[in-house]
This record gives sequence, C-alpha cells and structure tokens, in this order.
Amino acid sequence: MCLVVRVLGLILLLLLLVCVGLVNAARAAPLRVASWNIQFGQGTDGVTNYDRIAAWLAQMNPDLIALCEIPPDKVSTITNLMSQKTGRTWRSHFVPKYPGSPEGNLILSAYSFGSTGSQYLSYNRSIAQATINVGGTNVNFFATHLDHTSSSLRLTQATELISWTGAFGGPRIVAGDMNAGNDTPEILRLLTAYRDSWVDALNGGQAFAYPDNPVWLNTRTRRWRIDFVLYSGTTSELDVRKSNIPDTRDLSNTNVVSRLGTLDDKGVRPSDHNMVVTDFEVGSTATPAPAAPAPVLLTQSNSNRAVAMHSVNFTLEPFRVRTLLNFSSDQRTRIVLFATNLELLPGETPSSLSVQATDSRGISFMLPVERIGKVPGFSWLSALVVRLPDDQSINGDLSVTLGLRGVASNAVRVGIRAP
Repeated sequence: MCLVVRVLGLILLLLLLVCVGLVNAARAAPLRVASWNIQFGQGTDGVTNYDRIAAWLAQMNPDLIALCEIPPDKVSTITNLMSQKTGRTWRSHFVPKYPGSPEGNLILSAYSFGSTGSQYLSYNRSIAQATINVGGTNVNFFATHLDHTSSSLRLTQATELISWTGAFGGPRIVAGDMNAGNDTPEILRLLTAYRDSWVDALNGGQAFAYPDNPVWLNTRTRRWRIDFVLYSGTTSELDVRKSNIPDTRDLSNTNVVSRLGTLDDKGVRPSDHNMVVTDFEVGSTATPAPAAPAPVLLTQSNSNRAVAMHSVNFTLEPFRVRTLLNFSSDQRTRIVLFATNLELLPGETPSSLSVQATDSRGISFMLPVERIGKVPGFSWLSALVVRLPDDQSINGDLSVTLGLRGVASNAVRVGIRAP
C-alpha cells in the first residue's frame, strides 16, 4: 500500500512538473527597449557627460538600447558604464552613419547577440542590426537615424529601410531618431510595414510622460515626437504593454544653454532629445481584448488637412484665433471639426473629449470641446465645435488630434492666420 501511494505521489509530482513546464514554456518574456539620440553625450547645459547618459539609461533598466549621435571612440565608454551601473553584461554593435563617419548608430544589448549586421542607406545614413533570442523567440532589432535636412531624402531612406529589414524573419523592432513627425510622408511610409509602439500604448491607455509634456499622439521627444520605437509581428510574437517618455530634466539645475523653446527648457537634460522606452512581451499567448476603434477626424481628399469651418461665418481655413462678431463675449474663434467612430457613453459629455493642437514651434494647446452632435441625416458622422487658443502669435498650421477614453485619432492640420 505504501508503495502504491509513493508511486501515485511520484506520478502526481511528475504531472505537476510537466504542467509547470508547459505553463512556463507558454509564458511571455518581457523585453524593454529604449531609443535615445544622445547628442554626443552633451546635455542642454552644454556639458558632455556620458556618465549622466548611462545613469539615466540604467535607471530605466532596458534590455535593448538604440543610441544615435555617438562617436565610435565612446562606444566602450558607454558600454562599460552600463555594465558598472546595472551589474549586467552589455554587448555593443556600432555602425557609422557612413564609412569613416565620426558618429553612428549603436545597439546595446543585455542579451547575447545571435548575429549582427549593417546596411548603408542613401545620403550618408545607416542601419545597425542585431538578432537576440528572448524566451525562445528570435527578435531582430534595428537602430537608425534618418536624414535631418529633407523629407524627400528621408522618404527614400524609409523605403530602403523597409526593403532591407523586411528580409529578416520573426518579430522585428526598428528604433531611432527619424527626424520626422508622425504625419509626414516618410513616417506614413514606415507605418505601411511597422506599427508605432507609442500609438498602440496610447490607445491602450498605457502611454506615460509628465505634466510639462502631456501624453497624446505627439508627446515631445524634441520639439515634436520624432524618435520612434516601431515594430512588426503578430501579437503572439510581440505585444506592446506600455510606453514611456520619461522626464530627464534636473529641475534644480536651470543652467540651460541649449534651448528648444518648449517647457522642457525648465531644467537641464542629458541630451536635447527625450528618450522613448517601450515594454514588449515576446512570445505572448494571451489574446488581447479588442481595442475600441479610434476616432477618425475627416480630412480633405488626398490630404491630411482637416475638413473644418468657422462655426459662425461658415468660412474655411486659415482661421484667425479671434473673431469680432461671433456671438460670444470673449471673441475667441470656434471651428467645427467632423469625426467618425465617435460615440459617447451614458454620462459622458463634450468635456470627456480631449482635443490637442501643436503649432510649428512645438507649443501645445488644449482646445475645449463646447458642443458635439450628429450631423442630421448622417448618423455615422459627428460634428464638434472647438474653441481655438487665445494666442495671437500662432501663425501657420496646427496639428490637431482628438482623444476619447485613452484612444487617439489621426492627426490633421488646421491653418491659422496671424492677425
């Protein structure tokens, strides 16, 4: 009898170990990715300090890092500093922007490299590539830095990037300074092959920043959101959990000599760029709940310009921020925007909507929504009346997005004319 009990106990123990093994095999592995243009280690105080760069990276505790604007003779410096500050062994793979360039793209990894590679793009740019294995899944990681002078040059580079990186199998992550906003032709081209991890985190209510740099579609990485962590792969291979644009300012140090003209100038930062940190799960077997459809702001045909009109005069853009005769005492201009996929739940009001606008200087404004309703005869179409900001120095385009319950719309442009 004792022998039977022991045998049964052993069988149960083996079954338990097998089950635990199966659960562990199916469990997703976390992967934290950071992307940062470190501006040659120079902070906004004009001081070059790689220890400060490494301290911030160590604080964020990533597993994979894409850095750009780093000289080749500083690769060992930043690699050794990361090992000292984290207690982890870091591997590095550096690719110059072009042969003989005094700067380039650097991949740092706490995982061993399965392989590394590189590709030179047109107009003196490049891509660094590394393959790592995370929980049994090979992940291909790419670090790049697109041209800073011309949208057309970046579009060529984006097309080349898609062609070269697309030859790699498995889930892929592309990180770096794209020098372009999310609504530009080059980024839209990249988004035909890759997803934007910040937008996916935003739509899932898991995007984070800080009060002087509010969370929305274009939370600043410089004057605009130009630094990205893009990815491809099914949710069973690679799934975004959250994304963060941390506040790297030292608010006790106001010796800012490199100013961008944004609220980030309040304190010294290690670089004039903010880093982006995205948490992925690799090999996740969980099926995420379907996301609510994002609201869509209507645009003019073959354009990203909003379908918008003055709420009183029914004129089209460009608008002045003030109108003398507009049936209101504050003389603030109201405009009408049109949106689909916009349904308020019981208890929600126009104040439940957030409309954010950013001008060409990188200054952001919240546009209060004063009224919302369905367009008569078109139950699928909503009209919103929003109030323009009271800043008469605005001149040119505002980039406008609409948010509801943490889900962001597309970005549209609205023209503003100075008084």
